[in-house]
Amino acid sequence: MGQEPASGRLLRRVPLKAALIGIAATGLLGAWAPTALACPTADVGAAYQTTEQARLSVVCLINKNRRHNGAKPVNENSLLDSAAQGHTDAMTSQNFFSHAGDGTPASRASNAGFMAGARAWGIGEDLFWGTSRFSTPNATVRAWMHSAEHRTVLLSRSYRQVGIGADQGSPAGADDTNSGTYTAMFGFRKG
Repeated sequence: MGQEPASGRLLRRVPLKAALIGIAATGLLGAWAPTALACPTADVGAAYQTTEQARLSVVCLINKNRRHNGAKPVNENSLLDSAAQGHTDAMTSQNFFSHAGDGTPASRASNAGFMAGARAWGIGEDLFWGTSRFSTPNATVRAWMHSAEHRTVLLSRSYRQVGIGADQGSPAGADDTNSGTYTAMFGFRKG
């Protein structure tokens, strides 16, 4: 899909279909994105904020982009947060960058209890990791918005809830405290 920059990597899964790797071109990361001023710690690297701070900033930035593009905001869901955080933790501790490795997005959401009692549901997942100035929530959401596949998941009007996983560190196996790894798990469920 393009060349692999040193700045960041992203991956997404077409909901319940095959995984597709997308690479964010370095030049695209500097392109338009909503201002991060209203989203606390949006421009703070992963090494300098808590998981909760990063999570709040990513949700804030996702919702700014959704509003800008005519989609209703998503609500943070603690069950999806748990599934996304577990996957992010697994990627950084077990050195892989994939929608697989510890199950599938659907199996992780189900194991967290998101589908319990639902007659219909859907799951979409975006992944990203970057180093230094590309380890911020703002760089992460900007990269997703500049990848057609990731943008489709992020802006889907079907998804009404989101869970975010964020870790300081790299899935590449390096002891890199200057990296940030993120998972956004989007979902909907019907009673």
